[in-house]
Amino acid sequence: MAINKTVREKAYAKINLGLDVLKRREDGYHEVKMVMQTIGICDELIISTSADTVGVNLIADVDNLPLDGSNLIVKAANLMIERYNLKQGIEVKLIKNIPMAAGLAGGSSDAAATLRGINRLFGLGLTDEELCKTAVKIGADVPFCVLGGTYLSEGIGEKLTKLDDAPQCTVLVAKPKFGISTGYVYANLHVEKIEKHPDMDAVLESLANKDIKGVASNMENILENVSVREYPIIGDIKELMKKHGALNALMSGSGPTVFGLFDNKANAERAAVALREMEEVGDVVVTCFEDLSNEEVRKKAQITVHSSMDGEEPTIEVHDCVAVEKRGKISVTYHEKDPETKTDIVNVLTISDRRLDYSKSGINNTDMIITPDEATTQVYHTPFGDIDIDIICHEFVLNEIADRIMLELDYDVMQGESSMNHCNMRIEIEYNI
Repeated sequence: MAINKTVREKAYAKINLGLDVLKRREDGYHEVKMVMQTIGICDELIISTSADTVGVNLIADVDNLPLDGSNLIVKAANLMIERYNLKQGIEVKLIKNIPMAAGLAGGSSDAAATLRGINRLFGLGLTDEELCKTAVKIGADVPFCVLGGTYLSEGIGEKLTKLDDAPQCTVLVAKPKFGISTGYVYANLHVEKIEKHPDMDAVLESLANKDIKGVASNMENILENVSVREYPIIGDIKELMKKHGALNALMSGSGPTVFGLFDNKANAERAAVALREMEEVGDVVVTCFEDLSNEEVRKKAQITVHSSMDGEEPTIEVHDCVAVEKRGKISVTYHEKDPETKTDIVNVLTISDRRLDYSKSGINNTDMIITPDEATTQVYHTPFGDIDIDIICHEFVLNEIADRIMLELDYDVMQGESSMNHCNMRIEIEYNI
């Protein structure tokens, strides 16, 4: 059965709180040891499919971005189509906020968001670990971008160890008006001739101790040996940030973007003003660390529940609520009054692409789980005793369009072998704009 569905994903930028290159391998790749950190700058991807969509179609809101198979979004989508034998095409609309060719993993993060989005779009049910196995085929940074947060990255970047969240601070990001080829930087590094390497263990120890000043004082990037020599403006930006109170400043990745860590946001804002006056500097953003593993967005919303059951009149309920989004799941809590006892009834719905959890408190307590194409057994609590019920779901269609989420359900409710009711339900969550 063809599906029409849309999901949204955010693709966050990253910086390196330390970057060391240990050696060049025989296969041409480099062994690295670095601390990766997600920051609050992000692209947005709107990923959709329909019966009429063919192949992979990428649309972007910037002009100077390739939209063909060289784009990592297209590579990621094609890989998922081939690997999981997807029968429908995919369209991706990209809203670009991460500067390009900046050393902020914008392309890798877009690819990771594409993998996560297609997983949700087609209800594949893949774990982060499974997505990372696909991600590494696209690029060494992509597995980290699937996860986000604070990680130690080793090997060619694919060996990831979760670290405690970095202590929060203000991050100032500044990108010169040019890009740097990562290939050029690595080709001219000559790591075998470098005598002093970054003290990555000191960075790790400072993170473990929640010591942001220790992290900052030990930050080094071995790739600056090439990039700063070729582009002195990178060093100038670092010095300006430190002059305005940065605990330290560092080039991210292969550059040319520089970031500074500040324990005083006002100092970061003053530094941003000074940087914007520099002719050679383009994008300047004040942001912070972003822990994608705990990403949570709360929005005021309205929920409408349309329901019908064989032999009963259809009902429509409308309630104001707060919707909490976290990694592809939406949880909604709303209150109502029991018409007889006037007591408060609390309703909680948690929706993902593969499951609906619904609980209702009151005289009759309901804890219901509905999963697509599966039968689930629950206990329905009443004043007269507990009743075992089976729910067999025939249709489960979740769609996310702009600021509206819609879930359509078709299912049977069975009590024992003789009693069956056919049910339809449509849940709409509309965010207040």
